[in-house]
Amino acid sequence: MGEKSEAFIISKEESGDSSFVVTFYCKFHGKIDLFVKSARISKKRFQGKLENGNIYNIEFVKAKKVGSLDSLIGIQIHEDNKFVEFDSDVNIYRSIILETIDKFEIDNQPNENVFNIFKYFNLNIYTKSKAKKIKIIIKSLNQYLKLLGIQPAIKRCYKCKKEMVNIKFFDLKNGGSVCSRCKSKDNSSIIVLKKMINNKKLANDVNQLEILLLLISRFCEYHSGKIFNSVKYLV
Repeated sequence: MGEKSEAFIISKEESGDSSFVVTFYCKFHGKIDLFVKSARISKKRFQGKLENGNIYNIEFVKAKKVGSLDSLIGIQIHEDNKFVEFDSDVNIYRSIILETIDKFEIDNQPNENVFNIFKYFNLNIYTKSKAKKIKIIIKSLNQYLKLLGIQPAIKRCYKCKKEMVNIKFFDLKNGGSVCSRCKSKDNSSIIVLKKMINNKKLANDVNQLEILLLLISRFCEYHSGKIFNSVKYLV
């Protein structure tokens, strides 16, 4: 008997001609790398079951040798998943949240809240409304950043706490939206928006939601110290 958990896939890499090393985030084990032997040729066991758009029930066994990877021995798609048509926006948004989790999480440090944030995202992102999709990815990212203790201010100046009608300055280093009076003289980490975000119109304005998503994604990049491949598709 192996270890069992609900899990989602963060990434996978080829290992040899037919195998993969797959990075999972498990509900009970956190971020782990598992060796999936003969994944390409073992169609009955693994075909269609190693995609990053699903929640899975997995089973794996611990490596016998020190320094070797644990091995995936069973995987089934979770009953909450359902078939959906390809959606390029969903793929981009999913990639952003997966890259964020990958860059911030430490191996073998479980946090059920991280798993639940992705599960919420995955179960709610499939909607015809683009505005709703963007709001779901923004909410998911904000919840995750809150867990990390670095959630950026959006509708209030992070420094003086004054509520703002328009967002013109976004400070990546110090905490998000900032008013003109409080912004730092050092502009190296401040994004100056060419078109201001109006908080009163933000709820249903796709263009403004897209700008906000880009800002939060840049914030994630800045604090992780990494460039995300997926963020370039927002520009």
